[in-house]
Amino acid sequence: MAELLVQAQEHHDQNATLQILESFTPKIKASLLQVPANHREDLKQELYVKMIEVIQTFDISELK
Repeated sequence: MAELLVQAQEHHDQNATLQILESFTPKIKASLLQVPANHREDLKQELYVKMIEVIQTFDISELK
């Protein structure tokens, strides 16, 4: 995961970002079951946007 974070930030690697997002997809899907069905799609989109923001801003200085 650390290597993917470095690739996503330093090399703007969209595939690395996608792999990170996909690794969290099962947990997101499971968590969305706790939300009313009519709010799930919007919340899912907001979660992915927030995750992309975190991936781009995460402090990777100690990962190198």
